[in-house]
Amino acid sequence: MNIGTLCIMDTVARPNFGAAETKGLHDLASIVEAHFRLHEARIARSKDDERYRLLADNSTDLIIRSDLDATRRYVSPAVRTILGYEPEDLLGGRPFEFIHPDDFETFAKNMDDLANARIERGIARQRYRHKDGRWIWVEVTFSLTRNPITGIADGFVSSLRDISDRMVMEDALRISEERLSLALDSGSDGLWDWNLTTGEVDLSGQWMTILGYGPEEIAPNILAWKSRLHPDDVALAKKHLVAHLSGKTDRLECEYRVRMKSGDYSWVLARGKIVARDAKGRPVRMVGTKIDITRRKEVERQIEHMAAHDALTGLPNRILFRDRLTRETSKAKQFGYTFAVLACDLDGFKNVNDTMGHSAGDTVLSLVAERLKAVVREGDMVARLGGDEFAIVLGQTSTDDEARAVACRVIEAIEMPIAIEGQSVRVSISVGISTGRARGADAAQLFRNADIALYRAKAAGRNTYCCYEAGMEPRLAGSACLEHDMQDVLQSGGLTLDYQPVILLATGHIVGFEALMRWEHPIRGKVPPSQFIPIAEESGMIVCLGEWALIEACREAASWPDHIRIAVNVSAVQFRRPGLEDSVQRALVASGLPADRLELEITESVLMQDAQAVISSLRRLRAMGVRIALDDFGTGYSSLSYLRQFPFNKIKIDRAFVQDIHDPNTAAIVRAVVGLGERVGAAITAEGVETEEQLKRVRQEGCTEVQGYFFSGPMHAEDAKVLITQFVKSAA
Repeated sequence: MNIGTLCIMDTVARPNFGAAETKGLHDLASIVEAHFRLHEARIARSKDDERYRLLADNSTDLIIRSDLDATRRYVSPAVRTILGYEPEDLLGGRPFEFIHPDDFETFAKNMDDLANARIERGIARQRYRHKDGRWIWVEVTFSLTRNPITGIADGFVSSLRDISDRMVMEDALRISEERLSLALDSGSDGLWDWNLTTGEVDLSGQWMTILGYGPEEIAPNILAWKSRLHPDDVALAKKHLVAHLSGKTDRLECEYRVRMKSGDYSWVLARGKIVARDAKGRPVRMVGTKIDITRRKEVERQIEHMAAHDALTGLPNRILFRDRLTRETSKAKQFGYTFAVLACDLDGFKNVNDTMGHSAGDTVLSLVAERLKAVVREGDMVARLGGDEFAIVLGQTSTDDEARAVACRVIEAIEMPIAIEGQSVRVSISVGISTGRARGADAAQLFRNADIALYRAKAAGRNTYCCYEAGMEPRLAGSACLEHDMQDVLQSGGLTLDYQPVILLATGHIVGFEALMRWEHPIRGKVPPSQFIPIAEESGMIVCLGEWALIEACREAASWPDHIRIAVNVSAVQFRRPGLEDSVQRALVASGLPADRLELEITESVLMQDAQAVISSLRRLRAMGVRIALDDFGTGYSSLSYLRQFPFNKIKIDRAFVQDIHDPNTAAIVRAVVGLGERVGAAITAEGVETEEQLKRVRQEGCTEVQGYFFSGPMHAEDAKVLITQFVKSAA
């Protein structure tokens, strides 16, 4: 029973009171009851404040209680961790001095809305200044407070949480998304999102456009995508996918072909990763990208083709010829049939080169190639081995007479006159024939036999053929004879070095020379390196020849100006034998030539034998200060991975690319190599520059150095010194 009730009962008990007295008692009761309720509310609020303070004091978030004018009345201890202050440092103050200028407008608006009760609560992100001066990102949750008796707004409570790390991650994610969006907008990439449970695949519209499809033309499921894979690539794609799904690889990466709407196939590089698993750990979602690599594949295909084919004639080169001969030998043994090998060498070709120049020589070689292809059967192989040497592999033959008939057709076709610049040019050809049977010799021996027969044909007067017969004297074999003579020349000193200048395009000055080995045979005359170098490599004599070339080249270069380097070719055989690094060191010490003026040129075939061992050796040579150049790029195995594995000082683009640089596809390859060279810090030298137009084009494509007959052919050491002197005088 409350006081008001007691007062009313008391009034009833005293009926002699008048109406005025009764009303006064009621008013008094109301006042007393109001004061009593206020007292109870104050007690309850005090208890609430105690509970609130207990919670706030132990919260990791910063709790601030403020008046409507933002004057702080309570600051929790978490302020020490978040802003670096003591709670009492902030009591009574106002927050304006802590808010970042760029966030103040939003903060002021929120305070105004609270003060005028337009909002009861809200959340904002803003920056507060830490005691040490740096800005801290915080997430602020604020609520309006009201007087529990009157219900009038009397302040607000703020909860501040440090979200600096989250903002950094969000910024990084935003930047990443912006970059991805930019990449996708560039037109070469597409996103995919695959639900492994339902098979649903979400593919970006950009990629659909690239493939020529409209937004609704491919069903959004994995089966529709799989049906568009090239049949030859399905197994490979499945293999890579299973490897990733089973945990063998940390990501999916696979190249395959996809059918476009036009019916053509486009090459893509698919990358992806599992991003979600179910409760049992099974993958349920993958996301990734698809990149159109059709252009890259086309360039790689062209490089691979040029690596296995002669650039001038388009015929298979020595590498592809050996592969075909090996396969034909194995098939003959397996199926018991006969085939034939023809070794062919032009007669009188050197005279064409000497009298009419290399351009006329190239025309002759191209026409010879066409004529050879015209006289063989479909499926037979005609190859150019180098210089004026050709070879033919005749597939299954029933009799030896078939090979003789082909040899006769070859001779008749080649002796036909050739018109060059209004002149009639004649060359002939000599042919050696070797027959392979089911139980015959291996591929290498068969070709040596054909070479022996070829030498017999030349000795018989040329422009004829000869079949190999058991018992033919080895001294009649071209290669065998050269090998024997080479052993003599190593002892008698009949080898020399010529030097061809390398020109820096930026200045037009000589920056180096390439040392080229020459052999003047007492009977044969000049033997081209394309003939005696392979023999020296096969016999192992290249090690001695290589060491001699190093010593002689370094000795000669030591007399040149300090800025001119000397380049020496190093064979794969020299890397297989121990002692190459010692040979280099001996040559440098004996000549006094600084190591950074010596440049060793290697071909891609060197890296193929044992890439890691060779690269380790190259690194040791680099550590000595010796420069390393990748020679004849594009004519070997042309694996671009080697350019990433080892930082070559120089990449030399083969003459074949320069001769065909007017072709847009060849120019694109040169441009790609130049770009790769720039990224790895390598100079790019264009070999075989013979015309002003070629010089203009290699300059346009970004080559930094040139080498070729347009400037100078190989010359004797004395002539090289004269040329150096002339360049030095012109530069002065």
